[in-house]
Parts: sequence; C-alpha cells; structure tokens
Amino acid sequence: MPREAQVIGPTPSQAVVSWTGGKDCNLALLWAWRNPELNVVGLLTFVPEDIEFKAHPLRIQEVQAVALGLPLRKVTIPKGTTDYKAAYREGMARLGVEVIVTGDMDLVDGMPNWMEECAAGLEGMKIALPLWKADRVVCLERLVAESFRVVFSCVKSPWLDKGWVGREITPGVIDEMKEIAKRKPPGDDALPLDIGGENGEFHTMCLNGPLYEPGLYLQCEAEPRELVGEPG
Repeated sequence: MPREAQVIGPTPSQAVVSWTGGKDCNLALLWAWRNPELNVVGLLTFVPEDIEFKAHPLRIQEVQAVALGLPLRKVTIPKGTTDYKAAYREGMARLGVEVIVTGDMDLVDGMPNWMEECAAGLEGMKIALPLWKADRVVCLERLVAESFRVVFSCVKSPWLDKGWVGREITPGVIDEMKEIAKRKPPGDDALPLDIGGENGEFHTMCLNGPLYEPGLYLQCEAEPRELVGEPG
C-alpha cells in the first residue's frame, strides 16, 4: 500500500519521534504524522557505545527508517558515561528541532518522565506525550485496527514464556494477555502483567503499518535465547 500522506499545517513545528522500533513509538509516530501542527523530519534513537539492545536491534531500526522514508538520527552515549541526563540533553540540543515526540505511557518506578527531565532547560524544546496514561488495551486494539504488524521481540518470566517471542499482536493474543493479567504471577513481589509492558514484561518490534512502504520481513532461524544478568 502507498504510504499515508503526512498532514502538515501552515506553520508546523519541526519534530522527531523518539524511536526504538516497538509498538508505542509507532503509535506516537502515527499521531505526529496526522497532527497538522507538526512536521515529522526524522526518528531519534539513543545508542550506548557499550550496550547492544537485543530487544530493539539497531539494524532493524535502520531498516524500519528506510521503510518509513525518514532518517534515523542517532545520539551516541559514550562508553563510561556517568551523567546520562547530561549526555541525552547534549544530544537533544544538537537536533535542531522544536518537538520530540515519545511513546512513553507512564511513570517508571514512580520517577519523573525521563525525556522531559532531559529536555528541561533546553530553550524552545518541547516533549509531546500522545500516549501518556492511555488505556493499554485500547492502544493494543488500535494497533490491530490501524493494520500494524507487531511482534514480541523479548519477553520476561514469570509473565510470559519464550513461546511468545515472534508472536504477532492479534485480537486473540490481546484476549490471552487480558486473561494473564487477571492472574497473580509467582513470587512475593511480582505484580500482575501490565498489558502495555510498562514494567518491562515484554518488548516488541513493528514490521508493517500504514506508514511503511514496504513492510519488513523477519525470519527467526534460532530458538529464543535466555538472558540472565545481561542488558538488552
């Protein structure tokens, strides 16, 4: 399908979308694309020199960017960085845009929103949070309704097992997740499944959607690998 045309008003703000390749940043991109007050000029990802994010591989993000027709702007976080907020802020200051759109949905461990904290003090910089406090199920259902193809790239026990890796988000999968969320997982401190994955229960990658031309095709040639004590 041809890519949906971007809606741009007479005096839009230049914007980039904070990018991991997962479900939430794709919904945030779609919101920004259809917002006449914004002109989306690229995607933004932060890349630590010493860590490879296995749930959101950079090489897949690069292919997504090509399919979306947008440049993927990379802010490198140098190895040995101790002040991550300063490193993020410095990278943001070099972007030359007015708005960073992020798919963040909620507080993490009760802390203030990281992107807003990093952007604080940067003159003319705004953070847009179109999914903030959004209903998790509604967001998943919207992915299906908008014809996104989203797969699980990483899952965490005790909520989900390795059989979920590679599965696509469908109405049936959403129903399964609702049932899992009703159950108390093993462990004294384990919380019920957050259907949006906001507590790190799972991560996703998007393979297709209304802005992709063409979509991505991935073939898993190995069994999912268990990560114990490893970042990513």
